[in-house]
Amino acid sequence: MTSSPEDKSCHSPQPSDASSSQRLIVKATVVRQDTGGVWLSTPVSTSCSGCQQQDSCSSGLVAKALPVRQQQLFLADSSDLLPGQQVEICVEPGAVLRSALMVYLLPLCVFIAALALGHLQSWHELLQLGCAVVSTALTLWCVRRVELGRADQLSVQLVRVLPDISVLQQPADSALA
Repeated sequence: MTSSPEDKSCHSPQPSDASSSQRLIVKATVVRQDTGGVWLSTPVSTSCSGCQQQDSCSSGLVAKALPVRQQQLFLADSSDLLPGQQVEICVEPGAVLRSALMVYLLPLCVFIAALALGHLQSWHELLQLGCAVVSTALTLWCVRRVELGRADQLSVQLVRVLPDISVLQQPADSALA
């Protein structure tokens, strides 16, 4: 399967020059202008959207039943973009991976560790569960504060503005003449 250099799929890493690491390129639509920049909307992709078995898989059926979600991102210093324009934005995959590990893996590990600690201490099951839930909630609160502090590392960068493709409609009478 070959693709042209212009054909970039959503949410796929694209090769870049040797001086920089790979970037995650995403197509986005400008939703609205705001002071200092614009708000962009990108579709949240799922693994079920490209699978050949999505009609017979239970996960694919669930994904079809749920509405398509949109993620809102703020792009600073791009007030010259107009609502409806298509753009390509990028973010460093390492920053996304670090955030995903902190948001998903760390609370899960804390939950399991709190349950294991309660089991080793021979606590009542309800006390084990309560401590695990409280410790996970505290971990999520701490992760949120850390992620807000490093929001500049996750900022999106404008790669390029995609050209507008407009189709001119001609009346059927003029097409025959």
